[in-house]
Amino acid sequence: MQRLDIALIGCGGIANLHVSGYKDLHTRGLRIFEIKAVCDTVIDNAKTRSDAIAYFQGAEPRIYQELDELLENESLNAVDLCLPHNVHHNVASRCLEEDLHVITEKPLGITMRAAKGIISEAEKHRKVLAVAENYRRSPENRTKWWTIKQGLIGKPRMIVWSAAGWNSQPWGWREDKMIAGGSWVFDGGVHLADLDRYHLGAEAVEVYSVNDTFEPLKKGVKVTVDDMTMAIIRYEGGAYAQWLWTRVAPAKSIGMRIIYGSKGAITDEDIQIQREDCTESYGIGTLRRRMTESLSHEELEGWFPSGATDTFATELYDFYDSIVNRRKPEVDGWEAYKDMAIPIGFYESAVLGQPVKIEDIEGLKVEEYQGEINEKLGLKG
Repeated sequence: MQRLDIALIGCGGIANLHVSGYKDLHTRGLRIFEIKAVCDTVIDNAKTRSDAIAYFQGAEPRIYQELDELLENESLNAVDLCLPHNVHHNVASRCLEEDLHVITEKPLGITMRAAKGIISEAEKHRKVLAVAENYRRSPENRTKWWTIKQGLIGKPRMIVWSAAGWNSQPWGWREDKMIAGGSWVFDGGVHLADLDRYHLGAEAVEVYSVNDTFEPLKKGVKVTVDDMTMAIIRYEGGAYAQWLWTRVAPAKSIGMRIIYGSKGAITDEDIQIQREDCTESYGIGTLRRRMTESLSHEELEGWFPSGATDTFATELYDFYDSIVNRRKPEVDGWEAYKDMAIPIGFYESAVLGQPVKIEDIEGLKVEEYQGEINEKLGLKG
């Protein structure tokens, strides 16, 4: 089995899950990556990740604080980027220019313009660009996709996602619009946008949103992103999604995602099918077994290589396989670009006070909210 030499760039919290993914592959005998180096401006973070990798890999990755030094001294096939949003475009583009394949944490870029620049570099250098979009890869979400494809809930009509709670603590750089681009409705919202598109098999057409920052100061930290967003998304084929995300809803929390069809509804826990005088219910485990029995060995290996269900392991395997077999990864730059356009559209809609077309977001025709970020980063129109 061909092995790829890779470096982990950015060794913060999310990098720990990437390391766990590499370990999962390694322990299954899928020793497809040699992690040659790690890089972080905080040397202790890099050392922690290097030690964790050495534990299962045997060889300890070399440690760097500067990207230039790493690129100058290492012979690599690819890089894995786990960085703050505002540097994705610079680091990804630099690595692509060095003829390296790239997998980057989501969102692809801090703005649509930044993301499009990364895609252009990948196409120019003919390198694989994959985005670490892992939610769709869970057994539950694969099962939901299969269930919908089987027609068990009928024609999809509505998706309702609500995540409302309260947190008094500031969240580091994610409080700063110029670094994060937006709140969790952007950072994590790309996951939900990807799930909507994946499960519905349809593209978003238009969004309308309102948002607010109810608590602009958290423990002395200035908050320049929203802490509440409500949005409606219209999809092709007459399906809709309703989103609520907030971290300033005290006392009573809500967490749910329900897909409604013409015959029933499905969640992470079960499917309920409406009959004339009753409702039938089946657990997600039952549906997963049915799905597994219906799929070929090749299909199952494509989703869960050597039985892996860790979503970071499976996204890394897909990245590897796309390089070795010269195919498009499941979530490439353009897929991630479409995912981004939905929550970015929320911000543009809220600023303009009206619905916005997703094609205008993707076409860089609407950049009111993104304008000051682009200007600060030197991303000119």
